[in-house]
Amino acid sequence: ARAKILTKWADLIEQNIEELAALDTIDAGKLYSFCKAVDIPGVAGTLRYYAGAADKIHGEVLKPARELHAYTLMEPIGVVGHIIPWNFPSTMFVAKVAPSLAAGCTMVLKPAEQTPLSALFYAHLAKEAGIPDGVLNVVPGFGQTAGAAISSHMDIDKVSFTGSTEVGREIMISAARSNLKPVSLELGGKSPILIFDDADVDKAAELALLGIVFNKKGKAVALRSESQR
Repeated sequence: ARAKILTKWADLIEQNIEELAALDTIDAGKLYSFCKAVDIPGVAGTLRYYAGAADKIHGEVLKPARELHAYTLMEPIGVVGHIIPWNFPSTMFVAKVAPSLAAGCTMVLKPAEQTPLSALFYAHLAKEAGIPDGVLNVVPGFGQTAGAAISSHMDIDKVSFTGSTEVGREIMISAARSNLKPVSLELGGKSPILIFDDADVDKAAELALLGIVFNKKGKAVALRSESQR
């Protein structure tokens, strides 16, 4: 049943691809053409991938050295709290939600306060696809309030966060002080680059420029300006 629902959700996303692309364009300033051609189709593809994995998550019987019975058992961890950033609203949404649903977890997801629209529409389509009420909960809000509530809540069993190192530290502290929930963190900043003395300077400059302007609101203007010099 899980696989069928995830597949139907992917179908609904493809049927609403233009609206979803427009929402990420409005919210994040991303190129509409890129969202329509890459980001949103990627969401549908990821859901179908995890739909295929939903009935293949199982443990195995192990062969111990002595006459013992040993096996592993894979079980849903429970309620997962997801906190996602603003730069790839759709991609980060599905990267958190799809594996959690395939594993049988319920979840509370907080989108970045700057880019909540597509997450809310994805949740609407999820309900149409047959995901029961209470399984996928999208809670827009600020990090200091909604995010802090997720990381410190005693009934949330795990937190997955993508964002800044500073906020990641706070989430780890809140998780430890509450119910010692496990935390998955993907932390960092924009365009950290090391260029060594023996590098191809022209190639390094080209890649550094790409790292700086890729996925930026003004990337079309920035790239055009460089090409006209």
